[in-house]
Amino acid sequence: MRFHYILAGWEGSATDARVLYSALEDNLHPLEISHGKYYLADAGYPNIVGLLTLYRRCRYHLSEFNVSGSRQIETEEELYNYRHSSLRTTVERAFGLLKARFPILKNHVSYPISTQVKIVQATCVLHNFIINHNPNAEQFPSDDINDSEVSEIINDDENTEQTQIRGSNNELREQITSTMWNDYVSSKILIV
Repeated sequence: MRFHYILAGWEGSATDARVLYSALEDNLHPLEISHGKYYLADAGYPNIVGLLTLYRRCRYHLSEFNVSGSRQIETEEELYNYRHSSLRTTVERAFGLLKARFPILKNHVSYPISTQVKIVQATCVLHNFIINHNPNAEQFPSDDINDSEVSEIINDDENTEQTQIRGSNNELREQITSTMWNDYVSSKILIV
């Protein structure tokens, strides 16, 4: 529930991937992802080294799996996406808690952009301070969590270019997916 890196100041129409590349290439404070570690990312990002994204051509929102009458998980990719989305709800909860703690983040403000950036940074730092020093601090209910939001996906040319520059995380994702599926199938056999 903590924020590890903050890059504020982009306009709302910027794609997630463009903001990510800006963070990775920032000269003063680049986003650094430790070797062997990764961040979960939604479908708006490419599956480059340091990120693990969803499989795009199958169900990937919790709401698609958890509605009454929805079909069971049938493929490795659906299982991976289901578990990936389950973990990402923690990220969404962190943003919901941040906005609940600091309502200024939800309101339209007329401050200069430089002041708005400082407000975002300050509230994230204060949020982390509260979590670090009082982990049982009030937990606000959040209406801001919406797992069905779809991020704008970068085009295939940019995805290919960035994958060539930064490397692909497809092999790691496939290993995780295969391991999850094998465990899932063997646990279903034991239950039946």
